[in-house]
Amino acid sequence: MAMKNNKTLCIICNKDKITYLCEGCSKNFCLMDLTIHRQILNKELQLIINDYDQFKQIFSEQKPNPRDLSLINEINQWEIDSIEKIKQEANDRREIVIRSSQTFLNDIEKKFNDLNEQLKQIRDENEFNEINLNYLRNELMKIRQESNNPPKIPIEQDSEPFINEISVSSLQ
Repeated sequence: MAMKNNKTLCIICNKDKITYLCEGCSKNFCLMDLTIHRQILNKELQLIINDYDQFKQIFSEQKPNPRDLSLINEINQWEIDSIEKIKQEANDRREIVIRSSQTFLNDIEKKFNDLNEQLKQIRDENEFNEINLNYLRNELMKIRQESNNPPKIPIEQDSEPFINEISVSSLQ
């Protein structure tokens, strides 16, 4: 009985030898050439690792990027300026409301003082009749109603923003 031949041709040395199939490239290598093939693959792996390490070093040095910090500072300044504008606008609007309220109260007080003078004069002179009393009663009622119904101060929102929006485009 003849011994079964399990030898195949090595892709490198082109000799009929016991070979081993490389799963990656699907080629048959004898043991010597397979060892060399593995050394070549190990060198390629080491080149990839070195390339990775270099990229990692460069990438690590980019954190934090001074340009990014400059942009963040610019955004922070925009925020501060915008908040300051809002505070100033709110203070201006409060002043308008306070002045309007004060004007209203001053008008009521003036009418109240005028009525007080009329009451004193009538009482001091002791000359009055029903017509005078009705007039005084009506004036007092008007002042009371007016003081209980202050004018409504409308608040309107402007359709155009007074704060300039900023946008930051994402690098994708």
